[in-house]
Amino acid sequence: MTPLDDIPAEPAPPKGPAPGGVIKGGFGEVWSLAYPVVITMASMSIMGLVDTFFMGFIGTPQQGATGLGAVLSWTLMSFFNGTITASNTFVAQHFGAKKYAVCGNIVWQSFFIALLATAVILTAIVPNIDVIISAIGASDEVTGFACEYMNVRLLGAVFVFANFCVVSFLRGIGDTRTPMKVTLVVNVLNVAFTYLFVFGKLGLPALGVGGAALGTIISQFVAMAIYLYLFFKKSTHLKFSTRRFRFPKWSLLKRFLKVGLPMGVWWVLEMGGFTVFTMFVSTLGDIPLAGHQIVRQMVHLSFLPGVALGVSATTLMGQYIGAGDIASAERSAKTAIKIGLIIMCSMGSLFVVLRYQVAELFNRDPRVIALAADLFLFAAVFQTMDALGTVSSGAIRGAGDTRWPMVVSLLMAWLFFVPSIIILGKVLGYGIYGAWTGATIYICILGLLMFYRFKSGKWKSMKI
Repeated sequence: MTPLDDIPAEPAPPKGPAPGGVIKGGFGEVWSLAYPVVITMASMSIMGLVDTFFMGFIGTPQQGATGLGAVLSWTLMSFFNGTITASNTFVAQHFGAKKYAVCGNIVWQSFFIALLATAVILTAIVPNIDVIISAIGASDEVTGFACEYMNVRLLGAVFVFANFCVVSFLRGIGDTRTPMKVTLVVNVLNVAFTYLFVFGKLGLPALGVGGAALGTIISQFVAMAIYLYLFFKKSTHLKFSTRRFRFPKWSLLKRFLKVGLPMGVWWVLEMGGFTVFTMFVSTLGDIPLAGHQIVRQMVHLSFLPGVALGVSATTLMGQYIGAGDIASAERSAKTAIKIGLIIMCSMGSLFVVLRYQVAELFNRDPRVIALAADLFLFAAVFQTMDALGTVSSGAIRGAGDTRWPMVVSLLMAWLFFVPSIIILGKVLGYGIYGAWTGATIYICILGLLMFYRFKSGKWKSMKI
């Protein structure tokens, strides 16, 4: 097999304006990649909102348990998902360098990681779900429903991992519209499947919490089937050699994991911190947990533009670095940061103005509505800093800078965020308000640190 670094590249495009007169790294280029990701991730978030919404008609314990189960499921998969997304950086840089065959090879390596990840989930985690949930300390009723949800949800882990492999490839080559289209179609199916299985329509049994999880994994399976078809279809194969079976190649896997493992650790550290956050809230009672889940879901939806702009920055940074155009790489990141700050500041304002109306959409209990409205004020405060950190981290990730964010996340999440939840929420007795205060401070400081790393320019000298 030809060594990767010896594969000849096609002639690099001339520097200057991108085709069609679009300024490299300018608003048009950044937003054209970002807006489909906004729609894609919003649609994915709606999958979670669908579960929360339907469970509101079943009961408050079921609603809280479904949210708790979803957070824990994502946390348990986040290490592998984060590692797999390193393929975005590798594909982007090799695509920018015109080494198209390498792009296909990278995805094959990520497929092998996905298979290993699935084996770990099914053999080590699923059999111990009851132990994991029981250790949280939620009420017996919430614990039982959360176990029911997760035992089904995690069976679809292989679909999630496979989807991450192909979506990262598509984003790396600058195609963010295809995942958008796939997700929109699949989300419609998710609403239908979840409704049928939760309430037992068309002669199906009413499965409640388990039905919500089943509807989700069936939808994820459909998405996987579509993505694999797109990856292996003839036109994709002709350019990227995707049908050529590749055995695991240690020289590439080592480079991949050097960037990917810190990303996986980074994801799980951050998600782990927020899981502890939700676990603590779950011990405060069903009302605080339901209010917390409503705001958490809406915050997740609101910060998607920031995540999308981070993906755009990752792709453009990678492609321009691969093409040797550092100036355009830096310009694209700065543009993405500016757009993110504007959008997220606007989102924070909406949280203040519409906090009661939004809460009323998800729960009819006035105690839950009042609590959720208060928590929306915390979310409004950290929106801007969240955008700053999310987009900045996406930018440096495109250059392969993943170790520093991992270390910062370790220190901030587990030496500050988690202790602040316990100290403010439990020791000092401020309950859910104390926990959300700790989260707000953590997000603001982390955002500033990620922006500092980007501004330092360390990423300019990195090679993957």
